[in-house]
Amino acid sequence: MKCTSCGAAPKRPDRPHVYLKQEPISCAGCGARVQARTVLKGGEVFRLQHCAACGTSEERVGGDASSYLADFMAQGRAEGSGARMLKTTTAACPTCLDLIDAKVLVRGGKVFFDKACPRCGPSVALVSEDADWYVGAYAYSRAGSQPLVQATSVIRGCPEDCGLCPDHEQHTCVPIVEITDHCNLACPICIADNAQGHHLPLERFRRIVDGLVASEGQLETLALSGGEPTSHPQLLELIDEATRPQIGRVVLLTNGIRLGQDRALAQKLKQKGAYVTLQLDGFTAQAHTRLRGRDLTAQKEAALAALEELQIPTQLLMTVARGVNEAELGKMVELLLSKEHILSLNVQPITFSGRGGGTFPADPMDRITVPGVLKAIEAQTGGKVALSDFSPLPCPSPHCVALTYLLKLQDGSFVPFSRFADLRKHGGLLRNSASLPALPEIEQALQDVIYDLFARQDEVPQGRGILGALRRAVDVMFPSQALAFREALRQGERQAKSIFVHHYMDAYDFDLERLRKCCNHYPLADGRLMPACGFNLFHRGAAKGPSTPRASFARVPGT
Repeated sequence: MKCTSCGAAPKRPDRPHVYLKQEPISCAGCGARVQARTVLKGGEVFRLQHCAACGTSEERVGGDASSYLADFMAQGRAEGSGARMLKTTTAACPTCLDLIDAKVLVRGGKVFFDKACPRCGPSVALVSEDADWYVGAYAYSRAGSQPLVQATSVIRGCPEDCGLCPDHEQHTCVPIVEITDHCNLACPICIADNAQGHHLPLERFRRIVDGLVASEGQLETLALSGGEPTSHPQLLELIDEATRPQIGRVVLLTNGIRLGQDRALAQKLKQKGAYVTLQLDGFTAQAHTRLRGRDLTAQKEAALAALEELQIPTQLLMTVARGVNEAELGKMVELLLSKEHILSLNVQPITFSGRGGGTFPADPMDRITVPGVLKAIEAQTGGKVALSDFSPLPCPSPHCVALTYLLKLQDGSFVPFSRFADLRKHGGLLRNSASLPALPEIEQALQDVIYDLFARQDEVPQGRGILGALRRAVDVMFPSQALAFREALRQGERQAKSIFVHHYMDAYDFDLERLRKCCNHYPLADGRLMPACGFNLFHRGAAKGPSTPRASFARVPGT
């Protein structure tokens, strides 16, 4: 879809409010339990709710949005012994997966969900190892944008109307298309239900891509997943189909085994301009065996060698589990910073969901969460990359992802943006992207940072070098004649690297508040776009192991 006058991709409309939080309440009309969103709009505070019986309503609940946010955050930071309740939310019973109310408690500097299922009884789960990080993340809330096309209507409410419905707070930033359920591994932590029986047909894939373009207009990234996507017999044809002017990157999410063995395939991926996200959980036999079922050290080394030899743009994807591989985070950061073709590192604390993950030994009270990963990175890199260098990503719920960009200096070294820029002031730099995209808001944000830094460059360590690197970035990303979409992305990739820490949810820490603003979606052939954690928990099946049924409202893959 393009503008018929100038050929540009249409702009998605912004949401008319900033979504802050979600809480279960009783409908004033019929008394039914409903989900209410608290939003900030026009400097005031409103509560939006939808009741299946009574419809949609809006209520003003506060006259000063800034004071409301400050008071709410102060509740979570108040001094005192014992537990204090920050709010309530809608969670999942870890046993039966029913949606239930949960108290969000701050205790001992950590955040917990305190739940009570009418059928299965009480349960408690750790949500964040650092209450200050969790509470402070609310300050990064900002308005989302709406897709150009919405596939479903609001009937029963979230998460039963997923697809996206008009009440969903964010468009699709990263669509993940599962092109096969065949895989050459049987990972103990796999979230998928790989039946080894289905490859997505090319025509169905084409319809999915058509739907994404209609919904988004333009996509920075389209991810091909599985199963193991290199097992699809028409992989190269699928990549060709997805290589459209409206799509900036086609990314293959792979375990890398075939890439290390089949140099011809790797060369074809290079020729087609594909990117690779390589699953790499560490550098030891223990990490691979515990998380992937066998020692993959040699296979991973072969994949890394092939990607480096061919200079295929690469993101590293590391799943981290408490007591398994968290000690390898620092080495992973060093690998990112030492290789030109590695653009980004995505760290995912383990999700106890799926055919494998749902039965993986789990202690919901002792797990690594986003701030735990950040503290480990700081300790293992000697402060080269610190917790304070990361910011909550405001694109999804700010509790989903922490992000830092690292600017490349002239000497090849890197410095985190937080060392020279206030990312709350220059929030436009915080994007759900592996690189700095050449967008107008990014140009303005970079120019503002240059202006601020110029006056204090002698006060900032490496200030002059940073200023030169920022000016270089603006010059190459925003020349007098605008770059084509893909070339603009490529230029941004050369200016900075990124580290994401993305914590997907499972039955222990599922929070409907976060799901409502998810921007990582699974597209289905019927046109629906399913928010990732809701899809994995309620729609995919096997959320707690092979015998787990799907929810009654589920839409299964491939339909």
